Amino acid sequence: MSKFDSDESNSGEANLVTIFKSHRQDYLEAYLRRAGLADLELRAQWDLIPPAIQRVLPESSDGFGLIGGYRVGKTSALAALLRRDAEHSVDRIMAEMVGRPEEDFLMVEAIRKGKLLRKPNISWINWPTRIPEYRAKLFIRETEGEVEAWIQESLLNGQVTLVLDDLGADRQTAQDWSGEVLGRVIDERLRWGRRTYWTSNCNRKELVGRYGARTVSRLLELAQAVVLPSLPAFPKGSDQ
Repeated sequence: MSKFDSDESNSGEANLVTIFKSHRQDYLEAYLRRAGLADLELRAQWDLIPPAIQRVLPESSDGFGLIGGYRVGKTSALAALLRRDAEHSVDRIMAEMVGRPEEDFLMVEAIRKGKLLRKPNISWINWPTRIPEYRAKLFIRETEGEVEAWIQESLLNGQVTLVLDDLGADRQTAQDWSGEVLGRVIDERLRWGRRTYWTSNCNRKELVGRYGARTVSRLLELAQAVVLPSLPAFPKGSDQ
């Protein structure tokens, strides 16, 4: 049992725990938003994921890929899983804060405002959105340096769980910059065994057509694909 969950003998610490608990949801949402989740992903709940999908998801903590048709629930299933991880991380962060009276005021104000005191250990990348954004920065001298910094911090960082959402939707090829970046990220994370998840509407053949056989082979070695069953479209506004 963590200090955050236990009964506190010190009244000051007990009061701090109460405050943290009352603002836990705000802090959790700020944590997930900083990790890169948008509104649709933030609304994902495990209980709403179709049982047919819940049953086929691996229990491995090393990561995996989800392949399935448009709006069957891939992104929501992954977001719901990682939300549970984030909840544990947030509780651990808050537990570590308890017992530091000299920092109580600053901590309480941060929690109340949903300000992060630690960087998230999740990096959620919507591939077809973020890749064009950073690709465009390559052509601007003032922002060119941001690209490599983003790759290092958000894609290669061994301290974070990486999610590559919607691979293949960028409609580029292995010869394009996005394909080169994907290959580099996969090689680096595979080399060091870094936890990685991904989703795609494309089957293996289609992914090979986009990124090349070697990149896709390495991707599947890094995070084995699970092909989701054919299901009716997830409720509108829930997932793609």
